[in-house]
Amino acid sequence: MKEPDRVVGSLKPRIRVYPVIGFLIFTNTLIVYFVRVNIAIVAPEMMMTFGWDIGIVGIAMSMFGLGYMITQVPGGLLADRYGGRKILAWGSVLWSTLTVLTPSASTPGLMYAVRGLLGLAEGVSFPAETSMLARWLPRKSRARFQGLNLSAIAAGPLIATPLSVWIMSTFGWEAVFYSYAALGFLWTAVWIAYSTETPSLHRGVSAEELAAIEGDAESDRLEAVDAPLRSKAVWGLALSYFCFTYTFWLFLNWLPTYLVQARGFTLFKMGFFASLPWLAAFLSMNLAGWLSDALVRRGCSTGKSRRILVQIGLPGMALFIGLAALAENDYVAISLITLTMLLAGLNFPSFWSLPIDMHPKKAGLIAGIMNTGGAMAGVVAPVVTGYVAMLWGWSAALYLASAMAIVSVVVIGLTTPRS
Repeated sequence: MKEPDRVVGSLKPRIRVYPVIGFLIFTNTLIVYFVRVNIAIVAPEMMMTFGWDIGIVGIAMSMFGLGYMITQVPGGLLADRYGGRKILAWGSVLWSTLTVLTPSASTPGLMYAVRGLLGLAEGVSFPAETSMLARWLPRKSRARFQGLNLSAIAAGPLIATPLSVWIMSTFGWEAVFYSYAALGFLWTAVWIAYSTETPSLHRGVSAEELAAIEGDAESDRLEAVDAPLRSKAVWGLALSYFCFTYTFWLFLNWLPTYLVQARGFTLFKMGFFASLPWLAAFLSMNLAGWLSDALVRRGCSTGKSRRILVQIGLPGMALFIGLAALAENDYVAISLITLTMLLAGLNFPSFWSLPIDMHPKKAGLIAGIMNTGGAMAGVVAPVVTGYVAMLWGWSAALYLASAMAIVSVVVIGLTTPRS
């Protein structure tokens, strides 16, 4: 089907459209992470209301992870075929609706079903976003906007925790779900009203901006990855991402418990110091995107500009995690963990730019395969960490995470296409 001809306006727009698309995608990720962490914040009140124990809530959290993992590859395939705009919009409507229904799921079975379906709906988000960014971003801006988008992973918990506590204390725990669902519906309305599947269909895109986006879409592409499901590079990317995000999920799920149990922090001290690594990750994710794109603009090849940051970030993570396990001083330990997450932030924009670099028209599928590895780490890391810490202590759990970072950099070094 032929795309309709577009009309380029005679007046140059005051702002470019693609940064607005990038900011809207960042906002979607931010709200998604509000929704993702809300159950952890309201869990004590929810358990009291429904008479549940911690095991029921734990299973509900796991059901989300399983659902999320299932839709990574299908979400990428659908986004590449039918358009990331549509898939992202439908996914947002579905997870917003399921968020509204969550307070009504008053039996364990209903809660498991709602959380599993919520994971399915949210699972399409990152593949669809990557597919959209592949169509909309100039090559020299990819890592910068992926860095902005991915920084919402850290900004979400930072903002949602105090905000949810305020909403819950003022209006009740149910209002936390209703508030974030309303944000999801509002975002969807703005997204549908403003965005188009491709830049050529958007009336606000000037001829100059369109040329900047489309002119170098295929230039300096990595070695061809035309069959992602059979590509060693793609599955190596997924394995490397699994090993990298194992460490990320360890801290996302267990850092507060580690600070209380292993370091003897009070709840007040834990609340403050547990936020520092996420602030560091938020800053470094944005910085890394700018650095990677700056290298491309200065003539560095796409593949090399991505690999440099990963080759710094992953070994640095391994080093600082190991030192944190050895540290006798509690404040030195949390400082080293903060440095670990600072370096973790360097890796995210490079990982999420690689699917676009490998094949812009199949970026959703490649991102879905890669993030299946990340989703599996989200299921595996909390369980393995808990048992390792219980059987051999928290230091052993941190040493294992350090080893995973080393495996990640080795795998990506052996399998990433060159350019």
